[in-house]
Amino acid sequence: MSETLEPGARPSARTLALARELGGLAVGLCLDAGIGLEVAPGGWSWDPIRRVIRVSAEGLERRGPEYCAGIVAHEVGHYFISRYTMLPLEFPSLRAGRSLLNAIEDPRVDRWITSRYPGTRPWQNEALVDEMTYQPDTPMFLRYCLECAAEGDRNWRPSRNELPPAVVEALEQTREARRYYAHDAPPTDLDAPIDDEIPERYREEVWPLLAEARWLPSRREQRVQLSAYDALQIAAEHILGVAQQLYVEDQRRIGSWLASSPSRAGRGRRLLEAGQAGQAVSEALGSPDPDPDRSPPPWARELAGQLLDGVIDRRVPAPMVVHAGPRVRGRPWDRPVPPLPPLPRLWRPGSDYDLAYAEVADQIDQLVQHLEEILRPRRRLRERGGHPTGRKVDLRRLMAFEADPRRYDELWVRATIPDRRNAAIGLLVDLSGSMQGEKTRSALLGTILLAETLHRLEVPFAISGFQDVLIPLHAFGEPMTATVRRRIAEIPQEVSGCRQGGNNQPGYNDDGPCLLEFSESVLDHPAVDRILIVVSDGMPEGRRSSSGDLHNAVSSLQSNASGMRLIALGLGPQTQHVRTFYPESVADVPLPKFAETIGALIERVLIGPDA
Repeated sequence: MSETLEPGARPSARTLALARELGGLAVGLCLDAGIGLEVAPGGWSWDPIRRVIRVSAEGLERRGPEYCAGIVAHEVGHYFISRYTMLPLEFPSLRAGRSLLNAIEDPRVDRWITSRYPGTRPWQNEALVDEMTYQPDTPMFLRYCLECAAEGDRNWRPSRNELPPAVVEALEQTREARRYYAHDAPPTDLDAPIDDEIPERYREEVWPLLAEARWLPSRREQRVQLSAYDALQIAAEHILGVAQQLYVEDQRRIGSWLASSPSRAGRGRRLLEAGQAGQAVSEALGSPDPDPDRSPPPWARELAGQLLDGVIDRRVPAPMVVHAGPRVRGRPWDRPVPPLPPLPRLWRPGSDYDLAYAEVADQIDQLVQHLEEILRPRRRLRERGGHPTGRKVDLRRLMAFEADPRRYDELWVRATIPDRRNAAIGLLVDLSGSMQGEKTRSALLGTILLAETLHRLEVPFAISGFQDVLIPLHAFGEPMTATVRRRIAEIPQEVSGCRQGGNNQPGYNDDGPCLLEFSESVLDHPAVDRILIVVSDGMPEGRRSSSGDLHNAVSSLQSNASGMRLIALGLGPQTQHVRTFYPESVADVPLPKFAETIGALIERVLIGPDA
């Protein structure tokens, strides 16, 4: 362990005595982790270069060595088992998402460190939080994060203080999942035998996510990272979506306040640059909501997110950078923690359609403008031969006339208006579990691009997802309403099996029967050209069908006298198998290029190969 006092500091006699006492308490912990301690003026912090926890000298004098030893024990626990910052996170803001994970990680760390070192329990009791204190304008997402951390100290009991109803509901929805998260930790005996499945699971599930990792870590570290990965899956399925609702609502309110006045927008930017984001957030959330039914413009939403992130990061910082905020010291409630009940299925809200739309809005505008220039007759003319009169002779037809005089009325070329194709388009999207992760996001963006483009061009279209049955999202002739957009925004939840009122059977993809059923609606719609686009990434794994059923369905549609065109897109790498089922297909579509691929396909089917 390094020196207990910062080199060059001039401590008081009291500080020196307290620092020595703290060093005596925490020496075993620090030696085990290879971490040093240093007492210095200012807040708590972590020096990663020298591997030193810098203890606040003011905090040590005010709180005492046992309290500070509890903080040190907590941070050493983070050092041993917290690895969530290594893993990818799907959340509207990476900073806010990491703060949320740190909040739910705190009970996990405390449980693990006191199990490994039972002697730290009295120190932890000194540092426990009984109740949090909030200002009336504290963001709901921040309250939720702080309560997630505090509930672990209260043996998972709710706060006695009054909280906003949305925060109370979010805490109730996620309480059991957060308890499961806290229990999903590696063995406290770091040298315990490692199961043979650990290296195999690590290579398959964790290693591909670590883009910058070049060498496999030790098996012990693999077990720690795999445990963090398993805990993160619980958070992704049961916690992040609930917390996201609070974050998005805070962001919307702040953004509406910024957009309601140019002076507020300028003030918000100045306060952000001055490091005083909290002042702008307090003013925004302390004022009446200027427009509760309207989403703020993208610039206001972005600025609101930056302000909100600044406030959250100060109150719920990353591990090893402990912020000694206003906490009320307390004791654990003298009641036993009940056993964990079965984890219920929690329904996650749909993604923010407006945010997803913003990612492809430029593509939609460009594509619509481009297609309108071609499809609207007043904007563009083209020359076609085969007319009895015109402004010039078609030389090829003149040569043919010499051989066949009956073609005398086909010799002239005219400037004609191009025909707008009378088309109906159907999109069928695989919503099975194999689409989870970035594939789901890409499918969502591609679906939004297709729906919004065709809606603005007034081209009839229908969209359905499929698992073991069809999952309707938009029907032919249905207006593009908020309800339809909400259905589309819930694509990720259907893939994860947590959509409220959804089908939620991502373990199946009955391609064959679902394709035939969906094709009926496309064939029944009156149109000259009918196009059905299928998006998938996996082999058929149905509850009621096999790959043979898909082969039969495609053959049936290809031979159909209606002439419906069937096109398949293989989303992501290693999707060459779509070619074995669909004669017309595009395989291995890169995830970032999927929306662009959908746009190019719309252009091709609407304009036609000869346009």
